[in-house]
Amino acid sequence: MKLKSILKNKRGQVGLDTAKAVMLTLLVIGVIAFAIIVALNALGDSNALTAGSFAKNSTDNILNNITDGTADFFSNTGTWFALLAVVVIILIIAIVIFAVNRFGGGRGGGL
Repeated sequence: MKLKSILKNKRGQVGLDTAKAVMLTLLVIGVIAFAIIVALNALGDSNALTAGSFAKNSTDNILNNITDGTADFFSNTGTWFALLAVVVIILIIAIVIFAVNRFGGGRGGGL
């Protein structure tokens, strides 16, 4: 995205579009992960699988892997939010520098 188009979009100046996209993506991933966990849990609790059978053990292993993986995935969201905040701060600083250079650059002379 060009800097001029960023300056025309007031929300894009402070990186709110990026923040909104990241939050929406995390929400969608969370909903999908929750639906998968619920579906696998229902499959594991079905009467067709007998305790100690290969199918039951495989289903339990898959359910444990999915829930552990999801928990590990979302345990890093604090880091993602911190990185997103840093990106927003960098965007704000860059736009302030650009605006100062733009308004102050036309003047000649010294003090």
